[in-house]
Amino acid sequence: MLPLFSSIARALRRTRLSLFPLAGYLARYRSSELLPDAFAGLNVALIAFPQSVIYALMADLPVKYGLYGALIAAVATALFSGSRILNMGPTNSTAVVLLSSFVALDISTDRYYLFGPCLLVLTGIFLVIGAFLNIASTVRYISKSVIFGYMYAVITIMIGRQIHNALGFDLTFTDNTQQTLFGTLCATVAGLPKTDTASLLMCILCIVFFYGWRKLLPRSPVIALTVLSLTFTGIVMTRCFHVPLQTLRIVRIGNWHLSLLGFTGAHISELSGTALILSFVTLIDGTTILQTLSARMGKRCNINQMVFGMGLANILCGIGSGMPASCSLTRSAANYVSGAKTAVASLFCALFCFLGIVIFGPFLNFIPKSGLSMLIILLGLGLFEKHSLKIILKADRADACVFAWTLLSAFLFPLHVAIFIGILISVALFLKKAAVPTLHEINRETVGTAHGNNANEISVIHATGHLFFGSAELFRDQIRTLCKRPQLKVIIIKLRRILYIDATCLLALEELLRYMRTNDRRLILTEVSPQALEIFKRSGLYETVGADFIFLDDEEQTQQPTQVAIECARRIIEKGNVTVRLPAQSPEDVHEDILKQTASSLQKPLSEPSVWTDVK
Repeated sequence: MLPLFSSIARALRRTRLSLFPLAGYLARYRSSELLPDAFAGLNVALIAFPQSVIYALMADLPVKYGLYGALIAAVATALFSGSRILNMGPTNSTAVVLLSSFVALDISTDRYYLFGPCLLVLTGIFLVIGAFLNIASTVRYISKSVIFGYMYAVITIMIGRQIHNALGFDLTFTDNTQQTLFGTLCATVAGLPKTDTASLLMCILCIVFFYGWRKLLPRSPVIALTVLSLTFTGIVMTRCFHVPLQTLRIVRIGNWHLSLLGFTGAHISELSGTALILSFVTLIDGTTILQTLSARMGKRCNINQMVFGMGLANILCGIGSGMPASCSLTRSAANYVSGAKTAVASLFCALFCFLGIVIFGPFLNFIPKSGLSMLIILLGLGLFEKHSLKIILKADRADACVFAWTLLSAFLFPLHVAIFIGILISVALFLKKAAVPTLHEINRETVGTAHGNNANEISVIHATGHLFFGSAELFRDQIRTLCKRPQLKVIIIKLRRILYIDATCLLALEELLRYMRTNDRRLILTEVSPQALEIFKRSGLYETVGADFIFLDDEEQTQQPTQVAIECARRIIEKGNVTVRLPAQSPEDVHEDILKQTASSLQKPLSEPSVWTDVK
C-alpha cells in the first residue's frame, strides 16, 4: 500500500493538488478566527438547509437525500476544496439534470436508492480524473452565451416542472417521451381544472411571505423565514381548520445509512455516459462560480483543487445517501459576505445542518409541498440577470444567436445535448472572425530626463487582435496583475486594432472596472474604432466607463487620441511625479520623431511636475 500512496502523492505534487488542504488551515488556525467561521457557518446553514429540501423536491426525490447531501458536501468542501469561501452541495442545475437524466434512462426516481449511489460515485471519479488532467482549463473556451443559455434553460425547465406541484395536482403522461418542457407545459395546462384551492391559497401566502420578509428584513435568511412561515401556516390550516395539504416526509437522523447498493457491472455500463455528462455540467457550474467569486475578491483561484474537491464530495454523497454536489453561488457568496476566515466555516455549516436535521427533521411533515414549489418558482424567477442578458443579446449578433440556439436546444433535447450544440455553434461562428489578441509589454528604456523614485505611473497598453471569450480571462488577469504595482494610477488601453469585442470580454472588462475602482485605479480607452464604440454603446459599457474616458480613433493624427488620453490621466493624478510607460510596437513602427513628439507634449509649462516616459 505504501508505494500506492507515494505514487498518489507524487501525482498530486505534479498537478499542484493537495490531498488534505484543511490541514494547512488547521496548522495556522487562530482562536480569533473561530467566531467569524462559526457565524459564517450558521448563516450558510440557514440557507443550505431549506435549499437542500427544495432541490430534493425539484429532483422529485425524498428530502432526506438533499439534507444528507448538503451535510456531506459541506464536510467535503472543508476537507478537500482548499477554499475558505466555497460551499458545495445540491444545486438547481444538478437537480434538474439529475431528473432529466433519469427520465432519459427511463428510470423512476423511486429507484434512486438503487441507481443514485453508482451514478454519483462515477461522477466523482470523472471529476477527480479531470482534476489530475487539468481539464478545467478548457472551460474558459466555452462562451458565456452558451453558459447563460444553458442556465436560463435550466431555470425555465425548473419553473415549468413546479407549476403543477404548486397548484396541487399530478401530471399525466402516456410515455416518457412527452416529459419535455413543451410536453410538461401542455400537461400542466390540461390539468388546470384540477387545481386544489388549498394549494392555491398556499401559493398566494408564499408570495406574501417571501416578498414581505425580503422587504422587512432584507439582510436576513429570507428563504428560511419563508419556509418557517409556510410551516406555521400549514400547522394552523391542518390542525385548526382540518384542511388537507400535501406535505413532506419526516427525516430522522437515526435512519441514515450508507448506500452500497447498485454497484454492479450492468449499472456502471448503463450510467457511465450520464455520469460523464453530470460531471461536465458540475464542472461548468463550479468553474463559473469560482471565477466569479475570485473576481469579486481580487484573488487568483485554484480551479483544479476545486474540481478535485467536487469529485470527492460526489463520491462521498454517493456512498452516504446524498444528491449530486456542485458549487453553490448563493451559499458561497453568503460565506464570503459573512466573513469566513478559513475552510473551518464549512465544518461549522455541516455541524449546523446536522443539528437542523436532528431538531427539525421530525417536523418536516408540516411543510406544505405546494408552498415549497411556489418558493422554487419565485427563486427561479429571481435568477434571471437582466443586465448580463442585455449585453449578450445586444453586443453582437453571434452571441445572441448562440444564446438563442442553446436555449432552444435545451427545450427540444436533453440538457447535456443542448450545451454541446451551443458549444459547437459558438466555435463555428467564432472561427470565421477569430484572431489572437496581443497586449504589448512595456520596456525599461527611458526617453527623457532622469526618473523619479516615487513617481505615479500611467501605463499605456497596446491591444491588437480580437477580444473574445477565449482571451477574456487572460486579458483580465494581465491587467489585474499590472494593477498590483503600487505606483500605478491610470491604465490607458489603445484599441485601434480591436474591431470586435464579444459579450464575454465586455463582462470581463466591466468586472475589471469594478476591481480597478475598488483599488483606486482608473481605466481609459483610447483610439477606439467606430465598430468597437458601437458595441460599447449597445451594451451599456459606454456609460459604465464614462464618455470622458473614451477617446475615438483619428486616422489622420494617429498619436493625437493617445496624447489627449495621457493629458486626461495627468489631470486625474493632479499632483506628484508622473511616469508614463508607452506600449511597444514593431521596430519599424517606432519612430524617434514620434517618441520625441510624445515626450515633449508631456512636458508642458504647467504647474504640474515633469513626466518621464518608458518605451519598449
